Amino acid sequence: MPAAAPTGKAMDILESARTLMMDRGFNGFSFRDVAANVGIKSASIHYHYATKADLAEATAHAYRCAFSDMTAQINTSSAAEKLRAYGALFVKTLREQGQVCLGGMLATEVASLPDQVRSEVSQFFAEQNDWVQNVVCDGQASGQFRADLDAAMFAKMFVSSLEGAMMISRGLERPQDLEDTLEMLVQLVQA
Repeated sequence: MPAAAPTGKAMDILESARTLMMDRGFNGFSFRDVAANVGIKSASIHYHYATKADLAEATAHAYRCAFSDMTAQINTSSAAEKLRAYGALFVKTLREQGQVCLGGMLATEVASLPDQVRSEVSQFFAEQNDWVQNVVCDGQASGQFRADLDAAMFAKMFVSSLEGAMMISRGLERPQDLEDTLEMLVQLVQA
């Protein structure tokens, strides 16, 4: 039986952890940081999440599910517009929040992540690659995208290019670079 969705303080704790991890990564936040953001004592976090690894796993899981829900809502007739809408999720995160994708941030720390968090990161990227691959296959079937591309390889390149461009664009404080990368990637796949 799946765990109930967090509510109240547990949700506030997850939201604070997500924000902190998107800014600083797993190794850059503590229960004390989360508690200060939420306005509770750090010991109170243990009531909801026994360890930092448990909190990070729950946060990564919630992020993965939310991101998958957003991609499921992308509904355009053009495969190219689907890829643009997908990339717009990254652009919005960078432009509006000044943050990078939680999956990408955690992937940079994979060597030091607890196993359960590493598993969430792996699942996040598998789901994203699968979604993009399905869009590319649909685009190829409808003649919108180049038939000579390996859809699985393009999906991996597309997702990893957006993740990398997002981090570099953040570091250089040039979000437009991420938008330019997205547009170039979409042009590469078009027939």
